[in-house]
Amino acid sequence: LLALLDKAKAFPLLKQQQPEAVAGAEARTFGDQPQISDFNDYEIRIEEVFRFNPEDTLVFHVTLRNKSEHPIRYLPESFCVRVGNRLYYQSISDAPGVLPAQSACSIYFAITGTPDGGRNELSLTNEFTVLVTRLAPLPIASPVSTNTQPASTSEVKP
Repeated sequence: LLALLDKAKAFPLLKQQQPEAVAGAEARTFGDQPQISDFNDYEIRIEEVFRFNPEDTLVFHVTLRNKSEHPIRYLPESFCVRVGNRLYYQSISDAPGVLPAQSACSIYFAITGTPDGGRNELSLTNEFTVLVTRLAPLPIASPVSTNTQPASTSEVKP
């Protein structure tokens, strides 16, 4: 599966210079008509989808964009794709797990087969919705007191 992620990343170059390396593979590039899932403070934009038919694997190239002023944490192993009313869970991903504030990150993940072990036979012409499990934000640390004066003491008289 790692090799399929690498092939997807280098697909245009391989198709041009070593077409036998991507024989049996198809690609769909979204360009000006991307499929975007908007979740208010972040969005997932599908850039490309690759189908490696012999392996029954789709590799998704998506861009995660954080529109907020705070980092967003997510489970890198939780990517899944909705097609119609079915969910297909990832078999592998290349994702950092943290999306810094006001930034975007390119992610690759693969879906192999179906959850019940069969072939997914998914077409590149499907409408896909990419989902990921978001984690709670890290707690904001409170500032440490820098007061250097000694604590007040009471004088006790005998």
